[in-house]
Amino acid sequence: MSFNFKNPSKIFSWFYSLFCPIYGRSYYKELLKSLKLTGSESIFDFGSGAGVLAKKLIKKLSNGGKLTCLDLSEAFLRKVRKKLRNYTNVDFILGDIREMGISANSFDRITISWVIHHLPKEELQDILQSIVNTLKPDGKIYVIEFLSPPHGIPEAELFNLFNGTGLSENVVFRKKMTGIFEFKKK
Repeated sequence: MSFNFKNPSKIFSWFYSLFCPIYGRSYYKELLKSLKLTGSESIFDFGSGAGVLAKKLIKKLSNGGKLTCLDLSEAFLRKVRKKLRNYTNVDFILGDIREMGISANSFDRITISWVIHHLPKEELQDILQSIVNTLKPDGKIYVIEFLSPPHGIPEAELFNLFNGTGLSENVVFRKKMTGIFEFKKK
């Protein structure tokens, strides 16, 4: 089944906004623990979707930290803006990471939640390299991903993709057919 994340239907947008907080609860809890945030980090939430994780992240950035949310969908970015409307330490970017001109070495942490399996396979390595380029030295990328096709990506394939961008991997948490992975810039 294929979904149009750039221009989601109202029904899909509603379902996605409902499904993510319920299914993702235990994963988000583990991810937030793994991030070991002090509150001063610069975080990039790639593929922010309905903003469920972004809302949890922004609450942890109370010590001069900053959150940047990027999504291809105006509909989803509207949802994130609405959820985070009371915060001043957040930026919103609509579009393709490869075309945004985000400076290299900008972010301490990058989160990617249930997004990679939706990206076009033929563009995946190029997109991931663009994400990695925004990561500061010693920065980390955290990925939550389904691990079984057709609605997921095998763990070995995920590791190969990130190893191809020069990052080392670590399994943070695995439950059923979903995992949280940490990739560190060498």
